[in-house]
Amino acid sequence: MKSLLLFLYRFRAFITLILLETACAVLIIQNSHYHRALFFNSSNNAIASVLVVANNITNYFRLRQINESLAGENLRLKNRLHNLARLPDSLKYDSLRNFNFIKARVISNSADLRNNLLTIDIGRSQGVKKDMAVIGGGGIVGKTRYISDNFTVVTSILHTESMVPALIKGKVNICILQWDGTNPYYVDLLYVPRHYVLEVGDTVLTSGYSGIFPPNLLVGRIAAINLSEDAPFFDIKVKLANDFYQLDYVEVAENMQLPEIDSLKNLAE
Repeated sequence: MKSLLLFLYRFRAFITLILLETACAVLIIQNSHYHRALFFNSSNNAIASVLVVANNITNYFRLRQINESLAGENLRLKNRLHNLARLPDSLKYDSLRNFNFIKARVISNSADLRNNLLTIDIGRSQGVKKDMAVIGGGGIVGKTRYISDNFTVVTSILHTESMVPALIKGKVNICILQWDGTNPYYVDLLYVPRHYVLEVGDTVLTSGYSGIFPPNLLVGRIAAINLSEDAPFFDIKVKLANDFYQLDYVEVAENMQLPEIDSLKNLAE
């Protein structure tokens, strides 16, 4: 204890200087928009670079699992193309043709918080913009939120403020998908009127009404259905197709027609 006190006394001037410099830096960052933006952008890039190295090491030991996941996704895409080829030419309309896709790798991810985020290794330099859809792993993932030159933070659908327009295949065309902040394998399906006939196992897809997510992307399947005696809507739990603990590669989807749609909405308003 005596040695510690002697050390502090000996270097008291230097320690005081460091404390004052730190206090000045904090005050500048807090009270200047420019310096605050500069600080957070630099810190985010530094943290993201460290995460890239750590993620590369982790992925090396998970190559077999990653390859199996990619093989499964390729099989689903081949089946979709096969089914599309069997349709008459007059019915061959694929809604995905309006979207541009950019591949990305997940370098950090959370699934056990109330409001979860992901970080991916592409950003503004690769064409990413705010509020673009992120899909992969067999289902939907989230929406882009914070963007730097080479990295993007994504709001996961496992976020209590995230709401995605959805549908129940062949039964309900309008409903909302939202997470309640508890189990990362299940989300709630809201505003489904009680007069519909539903079954456990029904497929839940994106509706595409927001213009952000492509339509008819797999969300999951209904796992539980409850209906109170006086409730106007069902209480529905959907088991997600994605395991958010195992996400490795995703795609950022940009709706090429969304600016035109938004401009028309603005004129109407």
